[in-house]
Amino acid sequence: MNLETAPRYLPIACCALVLLLHGCANGSRMGQHDDPFNITEQADRAYERGDWLVAEKHYKELTRKVPEDAYGWTRLGNIRLRQNKFEGAVHAYRAAVERDPEASRAHYNLATAHLLLARDALQNAQKNLPLNDNGARLIKEKLGHFDALIYEPIIEATSPNKGLIRQRDTESAAFHRDRYPHVERTRSGPNKERSKP
Repeated sequence: MNLETAPRYLPIACCALVLLLHGCANGSRMGQHDDPFNITEQADRAYERGDWLVAEKHYKELTRKVPEDAYGWTRLGNIRLRQNKFEGAVHAYRAAVERDPEASRAHYNLATAHLLLARDALQNAQKNLPLNDNGARLIKEKLGHFDALIYEPIIEATSPNKGLIRQRDTESAAFHRDRYPHVERTRSGPNKERSKP
């Protein structure tokens, strides 16, 4: 290329450079959305708003990204319990206690989900029995005890991001590394991490 033809190619070269830089910027932002810290933050915010569908979507994504972490599984169980999806709640709580056998809240909520499944089974049985049947009387007595057993059905799990959502400094990055040890650091900052293969 000589100096006479260079001005013709300058606009094309500038456009190519802009597109290249734009693609690099979007690529780095996409990585932030995949970061477990950001997924947890989005899930926690939706959960606190009571937006169960959005929260469930993000906690499912968190359990795919960080399958060995009990927190996402516990919150997923809580959401399903609140939606009366008791079998799904049992599945999520079991996954949580398998990953963290000392997670007393997940154990409590797992027991509550089983009790609610049992209550539903008793209610279905009661519907199919004549009122004067002895079984119907026993079921009615047992159902009366369920209200006492299931007083507060969900014990909340504390978010690993609690207090860090607005403050992303060196301390929060260290917390994140400790909370998600399976994530390796690729660049500085809490949003520049990627999962190990």
